[in-house]
Amino acid sequence: MKYKIGKRLIKIGFLTNQIYKEAILVNVLTNFLFIIMQYYMWKVVYETNSMDMYSFKEMFSYIILAQLIGNIYPVNVSRRIGQLVRTGDISLTLLNPFSFIEQLFFENVGTSLFKLLITNIPLYAMYLIFIGVNVSVLNVLKFILILMFSYFFYFVFELLFGILSFYTKSSWGLNSFKYVIIVLFSGRLMPLNFYPQSILKILNLLPFKYMYNVPISILLGKFSNFWGMLFLLGINLIIIFLIYKISFAKTIKRLTIQGG
Repeated sequence: MKYKIGKRLIKIGFLTNQIYKEAILVNVLTNFLFIIMQYYMWKVVYETNSMDMYSFKEMFSYIILAQLIGNIYPVNVSRRIGQLVRTGDISLTLLNPFSFIEQLFFENVGTSLFKLLITNIPLYAMYLIFIGVNVSVLNVLKFILILMFSYFFYFVFELLFGILSFYTKSSWGLNSFKYVIIVLFSGRLMPLNFYPQSILKILNLLPFKYMYNVPISILLGKFSNFWGMLFLLGINLIIIFLIYKISFAKTIKRLTIQGG
């Protein structure tokens, strides 16, 4: 039964995105302009500086891949929870027979599939035009595997910020704070290796690198210890999931008490 419901929710998430055709065009145009801007910015950087860690082609590959991944991650989960909390509909939503969290997950999987298959097409074309096919099949398989784990990690991370909206009653400030964390600590805009060693040591202790830096670096062949990275990501996923479960249980208890 749950499998059928999940399949339908994925289909709903996929089809819902087809309704907003203007939004799709704006999204595609935004991706295109962002990549072009990054291309010329890093071209100037490499013309005036010597970079040993990444060649210009590898750096531009990283930028495009980060944009591709960013498009398919479930980035609006915390905002959706925050909206339900603000309107008060969260109480009724939690009473549904089908888990609200599972509903969020499957709908976002549908949205991610739509962006993967439709919205990202111009980015695929840009990658082939500017970079070409220069990654091994083995690295692609490793990338897909670790990206699946990273997707779950990102989803649970979004759930944690969604839970915080129960206490703040607003998700605007939380989403801004979340954005800063992801941009600075995950390698969303550039590889973490570009940070000073003192900061890099701290960032390597944090789990946010598994969102962007680790999957992309594995695809580009910058990491050799794939199974070690996958194991550590699995451990971090279990830890963040346990934190979410404990936080959610306390939040529901608080909600029940306030609701009488």
